Parts: sequence; structure tokens; C-alpha cells
Amino acid sequence: MENEKQTENFENQLTTAAVGFLQESAKWSKFMAIIGFIGIGLMVLVSLFMAIGFGAMGASTMPELPFPMSVFSIIYVLFAAIYFFPVYYLYQYATKTSAALHSKNKQLLADGLENLKSHHKFLGIFTLILVSLYGFIFVFAILGGILSTLS
Repeated sequence: MENEKQTENFENQLTTAAVGFLQESAKWSKFMAIIGFIGIGLMVLVSLFMAIGFGAMGASTMPELPFPMSVFSIIYVLFAAIYFFPVYYLYQYATKTSAALHSKNKQLLADGLENLKSHHKFLGIFTLILVSLYGFIFVFAILGGILSTLS
């Protein structure tokens, strides 16, 4: 009976400290998301500068590259697009959690926490992809080193 009451209290109410922690977390998350959006904007501006600026400079002033400079521009836009999703999830967490705490709306809080989960899930999957990519690069670098010494 006591365990049921504790579970019911846990599901139906937040402590004052928990509300304070969520409010502070939402404020910092909103700050970090805004900085992230600014960073995304700068990445897009740099990609535009690279596409337009280096194209206008012409091939005579640029060192010889095996690919056009516009490839760097495309890569920057791709990174900005990838970076957008975790920043968006973080911003949604911050705004929904803040609104939920002010209005005491449990559904809005659940939506905010779902966005935080999505943020962490995206970063976790992206980290796994990068670690796997680094692993492949490491293995192929070792194999390349071994093969280069054999010939």
C-alpha cells in the first residue's frame, strides 16, 4: 500500500527542487539552442561565401585541387543540416518545458521531455556512427600501412 502511494505521488507531482532544476535546465538549453541556431546560420553564410567567393576568384588564384571548391560549400550545408536537428530538439525541449512549468501542464511537460529524449537519442546515434567511422578509418589506415611496407 505504501509503495503504491509513493508511485502515485511520483507520477502526479514534482518536488519544488525538481521544478527548479527543470526551469534552470530549460533556460540553459534555450541559450545553447539559440547559440546553435546562430552557429548554423554562420555555417550557411560561410558555405555561401565559399561557393560565391571562391568561384569569383577563379582557378588562376586557387591552388590545384582534385575537386571544385563548391564541394566544401556543399559539405558545410550538409553539416548545418545535420546540426539543425539536435539544436531544434533542444530548443523545443526548452520552450515546452518552460511553458509547462509556468502553466502546470503535464502534457506539455511530457512533450518537452520527449524532445529532450529525441535530442539525446540523435546525439547518441550520431556518436555511434562517428565512432564506427573512426574505427573503420583506423583499421584501413593500419592495413594501408602494412600493405605499403610489403611492397
